Amino acid sequence: MVDLSGLDASITASRTFTVERAHTTNVFGEQADPPARPAAHDAGADEPVRVLGSPALLAWVEFTGRDSLHGHLPDGTGTVGVSAELHHRGAARLGTELTVATDLVDRDGSRLTFEGWVERADDALVGEVTTTFRVVERDRFRASLP
Repeated sequence: MVDLSGLDASITASRTFTVERAHTTNVFGEQADPPARPAAHDAGADEPVRVLGSPALLAWVEFTGRDSLHGHLPDGTGTVGVSAELHHRGAARLGTELTVATDLVDRDGSRLTFEGWVERADDALVGEVTTTFRVVERDRFRASLP
């Protein structure tokens, strides 16, 4: 078991990013990658809108939380994702500048839980994520993989 008793529970971080095509999903229209049709059968070809997708929302919060741990974890350790809960609160179009922020809110043994949120420049909330990581010994983790 990794000893995290010296880890300060007040770890926070923030960063900004601009929504790029790779961060988006196509709503109200067909999408080629991954292939998908719109849920609404009557959606027209002129209706698609690209907005920040759930995978990117989660990834930005996870990346920011992990970044905040840099220099705080014991040597030879790292984090792996355990669980996440995500809620979209608003949309962000392609090209929108966003701020993502995280707070370490709980430490339970080797598990670290972060609350994160993503906002537009006008302070409108785009999404909230609660994500939990487990701190692992990197060599031991790699050796456990098939």
